[in-house]
Amino acid sequence: MPATVFDLLLLGYRNDLARERVLAYLRDLPEEQGGAIVVERDAELPRVLRTGIDDTTGLRLIAELRDRGAQVRLVSTAPTPQARPRPIAPPPPPAPARAGDSNPSRLLLLLVLLGLAATTYFRFLPPARPLPPVANPAAAPQSAPLFPAQLDAAPHRLNDEAVRLNANGQFADAAGKLRQALERAPEEVALRHNLRTVLHNWAVAELNANHTDAAVKLLEQGLALEEDSSLLAALGIARVRQGEWSAARTALERAVGLGASDPYTLIALGKVYRQLGEREAAVEMFHRARESGAGGPDFEQTLARLERELDAEWDFTEMRSPHFQIAFAGGARESNAAAQAVASGLEDAYFHVGRKFDLYPGDRVPVVLYSSEDFHDITQTPSWTGGVYDGRIKLPSRGVEDGDSAVLERTLRHEYGHVLVNQLSRNRAPVWLNEGVAIWCEEEADGDREDWAYQTLAGQVLFPLRDLEGSFTRLPGDRVHIAYAESYLAVRALLEHSSGRALRELLATLGDGKSLDESMRGVYSRNLAAFEAQFIHDLTVG
Repeated sequence: MPATVFDLLLLGYRNDLARERVLAYLRDLPEEQGGAIVVERDAELPRVLRTGIDDTTGLRLIAELRDRGAQVRLVSTAPTPQARPRPIAPPPPPAPARAGDSNPSRLLLLLVLLGLAATTYFRFLPPARPLPPVANPAAAPQSAPLFPAQLDAAPHRLNDEAVRLNANGQFADAAGKLRQALERAPEEVALRHNLRTVLHNWAVAELNANHTDAAVKLLEQGLALEEDSSLLAALGIARVRQGEWSAARTALERAVGLGASDPYTLIALGKVYRQLGEREAAVEMFHRARESGAGGPDFEQTLARLERELDAEWDFTEMRSPHFQIAFAGGARESNAAAQAVASGLEDAYFHVGRKFDLYPGDRVPVVLYSSEDFHDITQTPSWTGGVYDGRIKLPSRGVEDGDSAVLERTLRHEYGHVLVNQLSRNRAPVWLNEGVAIWCEEEADGDREDWAYQTLAGQVLFPLRDLEGSFTRLPGDRVHIAYAESYLAVRALLEHSSGRALRELLATLGDGKSLDESMRGVYSRNLAAFEAQFIHDLTVG
């Protein structure tokens, strides 16, 4: 199968100094690396710098050139072979019966091990490859038995049982049978392959059930048997769900290094790069995912937003505080002052909100401060939006430039509240809970937003909470303020007979993969329906 090759494309420079550094680097490339096309000052952009390079060389050159101030990306020059499940072989013609072959269907059953399990696979993960069957010792020449210490067919009987259990989705039992078979025939490679595949299927089922921690353990067991790109890709996606970005990066990059080129893996790695602030690498990975077949409105919208972010932040500088990392358009004294005000306000929010949850994370939170025009263009939010959290806190400069310190403090506490909600719940909190907690985090004194909320809801028709599980931007504009007020009062109702620690436990339980109903019963000893009925009754009847 021919390897995919790429062209390295130059899109621009950060400044004139960057141009000189890039040109010097290109001129100094050793001959054995194929040289480079030197881009002169009057050359039109974009321009191909190198052609026909492999993926590893291209990524290394991208890192070098970006460090010197160039904007570059790889473009595939040959179609990337699609990763597809291998077809299951048709049944072989009947063979003459051999002495001692008591079950002629064993080999056929073994050949279809993964084919039978295909319907159980995770909806966005590519199926694992079909595996070779376990050899039948009775069919092997007696002069070279496969199992010198095991002349009976016990391992094969166990494997046959595992095939049936795997096909029925009984992965735990199937894995148990294969482990027993391996105890009897520890050197049989096909048994190890089949166990690895059952563990993969089992992990995928756990991911579908939102049991992410259990899936991670199973995938790590499979990888202990043998390193495999599909297992690594699944592990990376599971780590993304856990919010373990560095671990996700390690697994996904290794999967890509071993040949994973399906769009799901590439999209996941792009999301990791985006979360870690490596937007150029994220855009690059999303383009590669598109070349591998990714598409659709959500994908194109995400890619377009990433490209807008990359363009807007091309010449941004960075400021660090103890708990935040702020990117902004540096150079002007006003921009530096605005970034300093945001850094100071967020440090105050870190301790203010931390006391509510009794939670003080150690990692720096990425923040970006845009011009007001860029903010709404990039985030595609209504004009009333004061900030956004989507892995990074995004703020419009308008909120800082207005000079209203009370509004700025409230906005920064609100957005940092979203940070903790998403970290604790691993992005699984319904929007009403997320927004209600964020407004609670705004409060200077406990309950000081209640008057606003009750006045907002006076005489209004309330939403069922199920209607507030998704984004509020899709609600009628004149009803959005009702959604926020109702969400805040729902959180106040949760806090009425408990504490911030109980709310923290609720969010963490959601992060463990439990439903909101299960989490409510575990933390508050009442189900979601009972809570909502009492909450609506108290608001409407008193």
